[in-house]
Amino acid sequence: MGGLSAAALKRQAIVTGLDFAENMVAIARERCPQGSFHHGDAENLTFESAQFEAVVCSLGILHFPNPEKAIAESFRVLKPGGCYAFTCWTPPTHNPFMALILGSVQTYGSMDVDLPSGPPLFRFGDPTECKMVLSAEGFTQVSVTELPIKWTFSTPEDVMPKIVVSSVRLGSMLAMQSDEQRCNIENAIIQGASKYVTENGVEIPASVMLALAYKP
Repeated sequence: MGGLSAAALKRQAIVTGLDFAENMVAIARERCPQGSFHHGDAENLTFESAQFEAVVCSLGILHFPNPEKAIAESFRVLKPGGCYAFTCWTPPTHNPFMALILGSVQTYGSMDVDLPSGPPLFRFGDPTECKMVLSAEGFTQVSVTELPIKWTFSTPEDVMPKIVVSSVRLGSMLAMQSDEQRCNIENAIIQGASKYVTENGVEIPASVMLALAYKP
């Protein structure tokens, strides 16, 4: 939330942020003191209807137990003509980073762990699914674009620890493995990440879907 808010503030936006995790709210407040940040539930927003000109969600939709409800709430608080956008991970077939992490878990650990409630990890990595859900909630002018990004690390050994602390569902999946599984998974990740070492450190390619839509 803090990174997205900082980028919006650079564009002279008036920023209001919300997160279910209180520590993320605290981090955002420290990073962006010009913004207004709240602890709350994206599926039950306390904001007035037709309040905002834009609502954005960065890699958050896969964490909502009921993403349709979160999208409907975003629709409600937007002004007519307002813009809604979210990003989500693409599946491993389009995403070398996810292929490395999940491939290592599948080979040396277990995918059958009790993750936080949410939709399938790559549900919204499908453009057709994004368009269908957004249209069903009343949005128009829906577009979906795949965007390349890079995960960057100082060394291959930094990959797994950083994922554990920075990604809710991937971090939980890795943290729930046995000690032996974690050791084997980490060794596989280090070996795989070593293939992406550059003069600037480790740069592992990945991609996200960007869904964009408007409230009539």
